[in-house]
Amino acid sequence: MLLRYGIVKERVSALLTDTVRAMLLEDAGYKVDVMEFVDLAHSPKNIMLRCVRSGKPSARHAEKIRQLMQRYGFQQTLYNPLNDPAIS
Repeated sequence: MLLRYGIVKERVSALLTDTVRAMLLEDAGYKVDVMEFVDLAHSPKNIMLRCVRSGKPSARHAEKIRQLMQRYGFQQTLYNPLNDPAIS
């Protein structure tokens, strides 16, 4: 239902990808703050992720992330690099 209308689909998709990016970074060992970067009146893409390396990687959100990407049919660009043991 949320993906039925173009403008709503665009906004839901943007929030979904920002959420997945934040979860991936948390699993990579970062403390993540999600904040408004530019007032919504000036830009619809106004989310900034502020991250500080704070710990060791975990897979706390891994299954939720896979489920979201599968359900909504997208692949997050950060997913493969952050989940490749050769890169960690």
